[in-house]
Amino acid sequence: MLRTVRAVRYVQPFREGGSVPALVEADDLGLYVVKLRGASQGAEALVAELVAGELARALGLLVPELVFVELDRKLAESEPDPELARPLEASAGSNIGLDYLPGSITFDLATRRTIDATMA
Repeated sequence: MLRTVRAVRYVQPFREGGSVPALVEADDLGLYVVKLRGASQGAEALVAELVAGELARALGLLVPELVFVELDRKLAESEPDPELARPLEASAGSNIGLDYLPGSITFDLATRRTIDATMA
């Protein structure tokens, strides 16, 4: 069963990817990358994230911890860009978060770079 945390501070958006996830600090003092239910892909994308993450874990792959993140719509007031604030406000309630891994990099298949197994 996934833990549930409550977002207490909006830190920043991640402007990559279609879901424009948000980095938030939670009541457990952890930082989480939150996939927003109110983003254009909707709740189905959160279900896919949850299924893929737990399937990877069941297969023995190392994946960041997944948690349910409760968002208050007032967090959207911290985002000055209306295009980013709208999905935040629309995502009030439960969302899916992944433990933030500082220093991690985004993998881009289009670059055709191979990743060393120790780095992956």
